[in-house]
Formats: sequence, C-alpha cells, structure tokens
Amino acid sequence: METGRFSVGDRARVLDRPGWSGGYEVAHWEGEIVEIKEDPEGYVIMKADKTGYNMAFNENELERI
Repeated sequence: METGRFSVGDRARVLDRPGWSGGYEVAHWEGEIVEIKEDPEGYVIMKADKTGYNMAFNENELERI
C-alpha cells in the first residue's frame, strides 16, 4: 500500500518542529515505513532505527530519504 508520499519499505526522517519547549526529541530520527494507515488517513507507521519501536506519524511530519 502507498500514500501520495510514502510506500511500505521507504526510508524516512522525522522533520523538526520549531518552537517546542526543550526541542522536539525525535527530530531527525530515521526509520523504515512499515505500514500505511487508512484510518486516520494520512498517517504512516515508521519503525525507528534508534529504538526499534513502531511510531505513528502524519506523513507531513516526515521526509523521504
């Protein structure tokens, strides 16, 4: 399955969120897209390299690498 921006197996990096108090701690983490969600639409699951955990993100919060 794929979205307009990502397909399962793509590599992605978490974008920074300027203005977060103390900084956005997962900014610049990288991982692999393992699932495309249908509900809620526009969300993907990324397996983070740093932790090995699956994390949900809006596809607009990621960039393909």
